[in-house]
Amino acid sequence: MKTNRFLLAALLPALLLSGVAIAQDVPLDIELGYRWTDVEGSNDMYRNQVNEREGFQIRALSYGLGDIRGTNAIDHFRIDAADLGIGPNGMLRIEAGRTGYWKLNAAYRHSEQYSNYPTIANPFLEQGVLDSQHRFDRSRESVDVDLELLPGKAVRPLLGYSYSKYSGPGLTTYHVGQDEFALNHDLNDKESEFRVGVAFDAGPVSGQVLQGWRQYRGKETSSLAPGSGAGNFPGTILGVPVTLSSLTRTSTTDVDTPVTTAVVTGRLGSAVRLTGTYVRANSEGEDDQKENLGGSLVSYEILRFFNTLAQTSSATSDALYWRGGIRADMHISSGFDISAGYNRRSRELDGYSLVTDLYGGVMTFPQIDPPDIQTILESKTRMERVEDIFDVRASLKLLGPFSLRVGYTSNSADITVTNDASEVVIPGGQGGTFNRKIQTVDAGLLFKREGFTVGVDYVTQSADNAVVRTDYLDRDRLRVRGGWEPVKWFRIGATAETVETSNDAPGYAYDGSWKNYAGDLEVAPWQWLRFRVGAGRFDGDTSIPYRIPQTWATANSAYSESGTSWEGGLTFNLKPFTVEALLRHFENEGSFPYELEKARVRAGIELTKLLGIAAEWDLDDYNETNRSYGSGADYKANRYGLYLRIHP
Repeated sequence: MKTNRFLLAALLPALLLSGVAIAQDVPLDIELGYRWTDVEGSNDMYRNQVNEREGFQIRALSYGLGDIRGTNAIDHFRIDAADLGIGPNGMLRIEAGRTGYWKLNAAYRHSEQYSNYPTIANPFLEQGVLDSQHRFDRSRESVDVDLELLPGKAVRPLLGYSYSKYSGPGLTTYHVGQDEFALNHDLNDKESEFRVGVAFDAGPVSGQVLQGWRQYRGKETSSLAPGSGAGNFPGTILGVPVTLSSLTRTSTTDVDTPVTTAVVTGRLGSAVRLTGTYVRANSEGEDDQKENLGGSLVSYEILRFFNTLAQTSSATSDALYWRGGIRADMHISSGFDISAGYNRRSRELDGYSLVTDLYGGVMTFPQIDPPDIQTILESKTRMERVEDIFDVRASLKLLGPFSLRVGYTSNSADITVTNDASEVVIPGGQGGTFNRKIQTVDAGLLFKREGFTVGVDYVTQSADNAVVRTDYLDRDRLRVRGGWEPVKWFRIGATAETVETSNDAPGYAYDGSWKNYAGDLEVAPWQWLRFRVGAGRFDGDTSIPYRIPQTWATANSAYSESGTSWEGGLTFNLKPFTVEALLRHFENEGSFPYELEKARVRAGIELTKLLGIAAEWDLDDYNETNRSYGSGADYKANRYGLYLRIHP
């Protein structure tokens, strides 16, 4: 409903302006209609991956008025829209202005995010119950408006505003009292930004400076889900059942961030262009949480049973981020260009938190009743990360059909972490000073002649240190691509890529390998008919050791993928009748095996120069039937659409 109201509000100026443009053509192209959806199997898995539901939809809209006569306030207007209505993603964009006076760009976007994987975060999977306890159904609405005054002038004031809202319900879990409980969860995040600045052109120097003020307000509320008081793990601890009778939890977050952005470009003659950039954001945030719960619970930290827990926490954070850099683009001679740049990025984060827990109804394990217990945790943490990035690359047109490009990048990072002793989980601490330097060399050779193209790209990266366990020390990527197009109606292409990543330092033993091969063929024997076929294969393997939490022993985590795909399609265009058809198949035999088939057919006919109709059929067939839990996550979805197109 909000989308429809926004759309009507945007269309109103267009309808009013159409009255002042009677003497000229009004370009309009709109496609709207209704989609029917039929899902067999897991509707949750379908919504995770596709989420196209049944209902009315504006597929596409384009409407513009240019050089409008009869008005002094506006002389051009354009509106574009796509997938508004029942679709999971929609867009509306408006452009308007008066030459030399003002120019407006406004955009609205809507997206829906659904997550409910029945086999992930599911403690009851072994019992045959396919129902995840970590899921959400949320939407994001965003609006961006930018206004430029005196466009085309040497100095142009800039104004802007952005707004985003992300909200919706969900289900999560919470560990307390030596058990895990399902909680209903609601999220409501709002972010807005005001911007003001100026753009300028002063001969060979141009640029713009913007000052923005961002404001983030977030609120999360949680409560015990109905029927979840017994927890996920049955049984007793020291003869006492662990249960939860009530829980309420509220968290509010306020963050204010001024943001400064500047870009300046200058030319030195006709061969050199210099570009300088600077961004600075300094945020101050506060987070407050309140929690109250009751039940029959256990805490090994206080070595007690307890019946109630009231927790409050208050945290503040200061985060300063800035980056600045300069780049030089130089044209040395015909076919020879060099680009070099330097950037520094800095991030500082300071945090302070005070947590108070008040345990009520406390009893020792031998059933002795002492007074209530209060615990207080005060924590301070600081992190600073500075990166210096230098890169230089050159492109050179060699003799004949050959061209070459080479590049070098150096990224040096200095990281300092000062953590509070109360936060240390692993003996020995988690803070310290860390340094990591990554050097990258890349090169590419291209051959292109008489419709035949072959390109080879190679990238090698090496690091002198690993900061986190998933950091690599060496990574190499080789990509080969080729194509042949001897005539306009025939084209064939292929690509091959391999990536090798490793960190063989003691205690890491991280190794990864990825290979990807693909090819496609496109033939158009007649102007009204076009065929396309393609196939591909993907293989990936990664392994890294990890600690088993219960025993602290070392085990190996291995993940593999082995997938194949193929697709075929045709386009039949014999005006006024057109048909498009596509069929795709993908199968993965790796750690998470599945099969997916997709089909699509669209047929349209132009009834007159003004009207046309189109019918669509889409199929998504997904299955994981070779998994131990059977076919509970499989689905087969058919979607049918009937659309009317108006284009006077």
